[in-house]
Amino acid sequence: MGDETGREVVLHYRDGSTRRGELLREFIPGGDFVEIKTADGEDLRVEFEGLKAVFFIKDPRRRDLEVQISSMDMIKPGSGASARVEFFDGEVVHGRVAQYSVEEHGFFLFPRAPESNNEKIFVVVQALKTLYVETLADGES
Repeated sequence: MGDETGREVVLHYRDGSTRRGELLREFIPGGDFVEIKTADGEDLRVEFEGLKAVFFIKDPRRRDLEVQISSMDMIKPGSGASARVEFFDGEVVHGRVAQYSVEEHGFFLFPRAPESNNEKIFVVVQALKTLYVETLADGES
């Protein structure tokens, strides 16, 4: 997955609050928590069970380039299925998933819209209301 230390993320809590910060350590989807340093210097260790999702923010230069080109997908066509995620609070997010399991803490959703400020979203399974995954027939993309 590569070292993501220092990567900007926004934690969306189940209670509706958010916290922005930089990853202190490699993000491990199979782990139990995420660690960030907030802008005011506070180190936080947050258990996944208290979160709805972790939004990985795009580098502003990358986002500007994608908006100008308007044709870049976050993952290669055919490498993921279209998905619709509905959280328990009614928020709906569309994107693509390369792999997922409701037996894990969560999975990554890759937004398809180039104007999105999110490179990827780690969706916490316990915060889901519904997950609709559209599987493609062989040869389709």
